[in-house]
Amino acid sequence: MFIVHGAYHWWPKRVAFRNDYCLACRAERRSVCTRTFDVGHIFWVPILPVGFWKHWFCSACGRGPHISTKLGGISLWLFLAAIAFFTLASWMAPLTPDMAIGTWVFRFGGIAVAVMLLVHLLRPDKGPSLKERLATVQPATDTICPFCETPLVGGTQWSCPACGVVRC
Repeated sequence: MFIVHGAYHWWPKRVAFRNDYCLACRAERRSVCTRTFDVGHIFWVPILPVGFWKHWFCSACGRGPHISTKLGGISLWLFLAAIAFFTLASWMAPLTPDMAIGTWVFRFGGIAVAVMLLVHLLRPDKGPSLKERLATVQPATDTICPFCETPLVGGTQWSCPACGVVRC
């Protein structure tokens, strides 16, 4: 049975900003923190109020800055298993004259794709980690609010007196 579920994010309010590294953009970007009231839903009917939550978003792409967009993990291993299963099934199927060329292409093509995907999955990631990339990001030094153009007030935290946004 198919169940439609998810979360509503009601009453968004910007509460903070910072310089960050966005994995989707693969560059240093400005991130904005939004506080919302989250409610879980089933079949578009709000059921479970979860409370106030803070969500960080990249100002350029709108995604979470530390959420990777690369396809990986369990999904590629499942794709490899499916390719291996169908390739094995094509080798076990009887060869008929009307589909001989397509069957041979699928047999050897499946093996080639499975081997290339296995090599890709077993090869270590060569790039720097997120922690290393975040270490190179300079903290925000803005003295004017990027949202309402009001000068920020200093103290223990720099904040905007007009919109209440905090510089992190």
